[in-house]
Amino acid sequence: MKHLILLCVFFTTLLSCSQNEKPYAVLSGNIKNTTETILEIGNSGRSYQKQITIDSNGNFRDTLYLENPGSYFYQIGRSYSTVFLKNGYDLRLNLDANDFYKSVKYSGKGNEVNNYNVARSTLKNKLVGDAKTFFVVPLDDFLRKVEKNRDALLTLLEESNLSEEDKKLQLKIIEYDYLLTINNYDKFYAYHTKEHPELPVDYYDPIKEMNMDDEEAFNNIQSYRNLITESWRLHLKDAQAKDPNLSVISHVESQIKDLKSTKIKDLIVSMLFKEMTVKNKNYETDYPKIMALLSDEQMKEKLTKRYETVNYTKPEMSAPDFNYENHNGGKTSLKDLKGKLVYIEIWATWCGPCIKEFPALTQLIKDFKGKNIAFVNISIDSKNDYEKWKKMVPETNVGGIQLMADNGLKSDFMKAFSVGLIPRSILLDEEGKIILEKAPRPSAKNTKEYLDSILKRKTNTKL
Repeated sequence: MKHLILLCVFFTTLLSCSQNEKPYAVLSGNIKNTTETILEIGNSGRSYQKQITIDSNGNFRDTLYLENPGSYFYQIGRSYSTVFLKNGYDLRLNLDANDFYKSVKYSGKGNEVNNYNVARSTLKNKLVGDAKTFFVVPLDDFLRKVEKNRDALLTLLEESNLSEEDKKLQLKIIEYDYLLTINNYDKFYAYHTKEHPELPVDYYDPIKEMNMDDEEAFNNIQSYRNLITESWRLHLKDAQAKDPNLSVISHVESQIKDLKSTKIKDLIVSMLFKEMTVKNKNYETDYPKIMALLSDEQMKEKLTKRYETVNYTKPEMSAPDFNYENHNGGKTSLKDLKGKLVYIEIWATWCGPCIKEFPALTQLIKDFKGKNIAFVNISIDSKNDYEKWKKMVPETNVGGIQLMADNGLKSDFMKAFSVGLIPRSILLDEEGKIILEKAPRPSAKNTKEYLDSILKRKTNTKL
């Protein structure tokens, strides 16, 4: 009997261990008040991405074979948040799409750290409140508030029931959030007051001196990833002040040579992607140099696409054609506009900065009425916002030709121009050749004069 009991204990323990060591996580739940059919989930580097089906009742469930434990982004429609996942979790997420952020609740294995994260975010938002009120104060007052807020978050963490392992990670999150807030003081202050505050010479030293090789933080903390880029910029500024002839590529090489994390190395190298532009006369020779510094295949593909985009969208190259639905009915292609100068404005119904351009765009269209120029407004809205687009176009009454891209940012035309941030303006000549792949926005000071000069073929107007 004793042996039988010991055998039972052995198999029970073995079963328990095998259950704790599942090589996957299960994520399930229910989304109330949603018409969305897909929950997208992935990590920050996009090396892991998956779509989970949401049924007609808002239920979803899927098995996720994760590369690493960490914070994963999930998106439902245009709303998104993060969830902490690791293999072995059996986590349930419930929320109401009508009150997305305040209604999030977790249950099941892994709920403790995720519900703590919700509580931390809620407290953080309450402590910061209005950004202008928080940042636009004298430096000493700002630093006192930041310290007080950090103490409140540390108290919340200490009073939580998290494991010591989870607390160590959450402590890093609080510290890196604190550093990023310190870093953002000048930006927010200057944005609201149009003046930069006076800062001590050593103000940014904690950011310059931070650990740049913490892969656990990289996998889990967005503020840490932001701080890596901020620290890189600060070091670059200092280095170029000492040596004005220092190349950006040489600076990156020196910064990454001692790093162990290939993910962090690749993030720093990605700062060089902006060199892939016609404004950089050496972009063709810089391309293989940057490529040699990368490890991740997806990052290499991204760099290649940027390089190819420069080649495809150089001035005087023929723009790729499009054939999109016209708000007035039927479809309109770029070929249909041959013979006219074409000013394209790319926007979406959910894009506030795009909508702010409408008054200036409306005025431009009126100013050039009867002239040989077509104003084409292309929406990148998803199919779920189709009716919103149909309704908004006549309400705003901007004018011009109103089109909707067939596949949003994934449309061939958008991918060819590497459209990521909107609003985005593009200018094409009468033959459909590229004049500017990033044209001045409607609200820019000299847009009207510049377009006038192009129509008159006077190209000496400065942007």
